[in-house]
Amino acid sequence: GRMTSPPFPFVLMTSPAASPAPAGVAEAKVDALVFKVMRLNRPSFHCPPSTTAMSFIDGLSSLPLTDIGPSDSLIFPPGFGNIYLGETFSAYVSVCSNSLEELTKVEVRAELQTGTKRITLLDGSNSFLQTFPPKGHVDYILEHELKEAGVHIMICTASFFESSGQERKVRQYFKFQVQKPLSVTTKLHFMENSIFLENQIQNITKLPLYLSLIKFEPSQPYNREDLSAG
Repeated sequence: GRMTSPPFPFVLMTSPAASPAPAGVAEAKVDALVFKVMRLNRPSFHCPPSTTAMSFIDGLSSLPLTDIGPSDSLIFPPGFGNIYLGETFSAYVSVCSNSLEELTKVEVRAELQTGTKRITLLDGSNSFLQTFPPKGHVDYILEHELKEAGVHIMICTASFFESSGQERKVRQYFKFQVQKPLSVTTKLHFMENSIFLENQIQNITKLPLYLSLIKFEPSQPYNREDLSAG
């Protein structure tokens, strides 16, 4: 949805150069619209002051940053951090005008490309702006539950008309890596007429995890017996 400011601390996601416009649509020499995309992240609990680095998501650059916070109990995230399978990715997307003229018929679209599919996060029909003022901006907060590990690319596209009536389009890409939080290995044990399956679950993150449920669901024709049920 649209809003004017992010509710949580955010970390800038950088983007490579915008891709060429499709055939039949002119390409601006200097993009009249640009995207600024940030990951929304909750603050962490206070730890002893230290100097950290705010790492940009694609690793192209970093800026020195000292841990700061609104109180002695919380501090802002020092960087993009790790994001894991099963988490909800929250992004703060700001569409900013570099133009000194009013733009019209602005349509913004955001998609998330995974290894297997492309998911629409913001549909152009829901973000249509009849007019867009000079040096103006419009902001959105987008969320998506991550169901695949690996490289994810957020694709932000805007089409608009300049005062001359020329239609233009800009597109930017923002890449990040989704990691697996758990490693699961299995072992089979054969005893007389029975087969015992052993599962080993390992936390491969750098933080403690809380497991609320572990459930084994066998395929046909096997059945399961929950030994913890007593």
